[in-house]
Amino acid sequence: MKTQVESISPVKKRLSVEIPADEVAREEEAALRDVRRSVTLPGFRKGKAPLSLIRRHYGERVRADVIGRLIEDTYRETLVKEQIVPVSDADIQIQSMPEEGALAYTAVVEVRPEVEARTYAGLTLKKERVEVDEAEVDAQLEQLRRRRATYEPAPEGHEATDGDMVVMDFEGTVDGEPFEGGSAEDRSVILGAGVLVDGFEEQLKGAKASEERTVEITFPEDHSNEALAGKTASFRVTVKEVKVRVLPELDDEFAKDVAEVEGLEELRDRIRDEIRKEKERAAEGRFRDRLIDALLEANPFEVPPSQVQSQLEYTLARMKEDLAMRGLDLAQIGIDEAQLRDSQRAAAERTVRWAYLLGAIARAEGIEITDEDVDNRIREIAEADGRPVSLVKSFFEQEGRIDGLRNYLLEQRVIEKVVEGCTVEEVDPEEIERGETADE
Repeated sequence: MKTQVESISPVKKRLSVEIPADEVAREEEAALRDVRRSVTLPGFRKGKAPLSLIRRHYGERVRADVIGRLIEDTYRETLVKEQIVPVSDADIQIQSMPEEGALAYTAVVEVRPEVEARTYAGLTLKKERVEVDEAEVDAQLEQLRRRRATYEPAPEGHEATDGDMVVMDFEGTVDGEPFEGGSAEDRSVILGAGVLVDGFEEQLKGAKASEERTVEITFPEDHSNEALAGKTASFRVTVKEVKVRVLPELDDEFAKDVAEVEGLEELRDRIRDEIRKEKERAAEGRFRDRLIDALLEANPFEVPPSQVQSQLEYTLARMKEDLAMRGLDLAQIGIDEAQLRDSQRAAAERTVRWAYLLGAIARAEGIEITDEDVDNRIREIAEADGRPVSLVKSFFEQEGRIDGLRNYLLEQRVIEKVVEGCTVEEVDPEEIERGETADE
């Protein structure tokens, strides 16, 4: 057997294999004898038919089986001999058959790239400065007030507007006929909340207590009830009561009521701290993404297309699963799958490239995640959630989550190491946005 290996690219190799015709013939002869031992032909006892007759009846199938087996066996032998570890199925093409002198074929396989992290120290990076505006604290307090709001009967003659509560009876018909779910009594709705079908709440604005109105709406074409999809319904509405929202006073008593604090200032401090932490988490995530982009740009290399495709398929599958849990699919939200694939391909390639570069930097720095590191992290999670360590560990042991946790810890360690060797400049968020816009 003759073999030759050629590098087509950093992630593709072509194996050329040639098996002499006489070796194929010997294998074919042995296979035919095996067949003869197990079959019975008319006029001959089992195993006694002439080999020429066996060849006439079974030769074509035997030859195909022999060639298939020889290709499979020699392909695997060549991989071992040449120390090649493929990351995809081989594209095998037969170049010549035994009757032409030899059985020759080529096998093109994708392999892992040999990634060496050359540039990851000394980078200059920008990180957005985190600040909390008092207006943000005020907005959070206002949300708390709205959640604690009460509703009182509106003054006589008051016209309902956004934020008001309308208590009503209504009867709906389609083509003059009542329909299931189209009627209700003492139904309360907050105008502007978007709870009812589009257009219903808008037509209640300006209504007064004891007023009767006719509301007409058209159900969307993708309505869950197919009998109503695209149909126009008419509702006879009786507004029984209009209530206005009353917000609690923003004082120490309110603060004590919504949180375990001494007063309003302590509540403001707590909200400010929560906003800051959330902003810091978000800023850290964006900094991490910019750091990874900078590392990938500084260390260019090719990755196997099949692995990019696998990552893309995984991403799309997760998207579809998330939609399915909400009773939706891509078509229902107006997304073309082919366009989605195109838009997600670059992200899939980035994910694969980062996985390789992450490993290369870890090897260069001698960073490893031990079982003890994983156990310690599980213990931290359990303590933070107030759950038994055994329960949390059992969760991570399911469906390969331990590997995901290990990779997360490795990424954290690698990023920390890279940042130690970089110059990080804190700047206003607007400066980073201007830079990203310029890049686009």
